[in-house]
Amino acid sequence: MTQYLASDAQNPAFMGANNPDARLAVQFYEKPLHMEFLSEKEQRPIYENCVFVKIFTPGDKLNIIDTIARKEHQDRFPQQWAAFKNRQGGDTGYIGTPIAEWPRISASQAEELKAIKFFTVESVANASDAQLQGIGMIAGQSAFTFRDEAKRFLMVADAASKLSEADKKAKEADDKLAEAKAEVLLLQKQHASDLEEMRAQMKALMEMATEARKPGRPPKAE
Repeated sequence: MTQYLASDAQNPAFMGANNPDARLAVQFYEKPLHMEFLSEKEQRPIYENCVFVKIFTPGDKLNIIDTIARKEHQDRFPQQWAAFKNRQGGDTGYIGTPIAEWPRISASQAEELKAIKFFTVESVANASDAQLQGIGMIAGQSAFTFRDEAKRFLMVADAASKLSEADKKAKEADDKLAEAKAEVLLLQKQHASDLEEMRAQMKALMEMATEARKPGRPPKAE
């Protein structure tokens, strides 16, 4: 059984003033993160809603920690975490193109859609007929037409993504072909150089052999 000191901050029953975390101001909050790899792949802005934690000491403007919330933060600050979850009403994470990034709608329309929990273009495109009733006239047109436009937006983005991927593969193929041609050219140059050297060596050998076959000078008369 683990033994805790009376002032041990790890003691689950400890509520004393010596707990160093009691001096900190802690805030859990959500912030969308731009997913660069997915955005480049899909050719449209894609964000993932992530939970962050901000930890700072009141009165100290320089000592601020602002990072993605991990399990240790939840365990370290259980009261603040519980308050955050109560405010959120559960997990509201999403992955997709944020509704505010859709050029089709205005900022005010985006806020109205987020208010009724349509956070991404995908959520509009995949909405059922019953869900569309909640949109009403926020889009300024028929909710069904609005859903069709969301589908077209995603289809165009998907087509652009596939075209971009095809262009990327074509470029990679061209690069490999250019590299292969360069290697062949280098080998040809090396072969030509080796052949020239071989010819020079053969010529030298033939000259030496010719010199060896020449008759010697007659001996000097006594």
